[in-house]
Amino acid sequence: MSLSRETQVRWSLIGGVCGVCAVLSYIGAAFIPMPDVLTLAAAFAFGPLLAVACVGLHCATPAWAGRPLTQIAAGFGVAAGATVLAMLSVQQSIFATLGAAGTNDDMKAVSALAHAVHLGLDVAWDVLISTAVLLFSAGMLGLRGITGKLMGSSGLLLASLLLGYNLWYFPQPPIDADSIDWGPFVALWLLLCFAMLATRRPWLVRAAD
Repeated sequence: MSLSRETQVRWSLIGGVCGVCAVLSYIGAAFIPMPDVLTLAAAFAFGPLLAVACVGLHCATPAWAGRPLTQIAAGFGVAAGATVLAMLSVQQSIFATLGAAGTNDDMKAVSALAHAVHLGLDVAWDVLISTAVLLFSAGMLGLRGITGKLMGSSGLLLASLLLGYNLWYFPQPPIDADSIDWGPFVALWLLLCFAMLATRRPWLVRAAD
């Protein structure tokens, strides 16, 4: 795949802006008190925005044009975006339904089963996004300049920790096992990466300029 410079510039803006908005929506939904409707809007926007951002990251980087490694990474990013949307939709539906139900023994059993469903989707999301970050990071190691090496190596480390911890503690989330949740650290890495994409930092888009 060979895209024109104009198309690459457009993808860098689309991907970068969508990526920054995706991470900010994730942070807002998770950590900022807001009215319920705004929290839901931010949570549900996260997945679709992330999917577009991952496509943009591949398409806007000339050195990656046509490379299977980052094409696969973008595919995993799109799958991760769809999975986290499904996970959050199911999670909020479960919370709303169980909140209106009773607390007898039968409902406790139903509650445990329902929570297992969204926790399983949560692990699937973590596996997909960590794999996407691993592959994008591997691609960054091949870019010219020290920044690519630093971003690539740090992305490989953070994504490996996220993936490893989720698999080790499965089916329990690491934070519920009094361990470390590496998700926010990966989110900050993605925020930095997408911000540099939106501003067309030379190490990432040098060939198009």
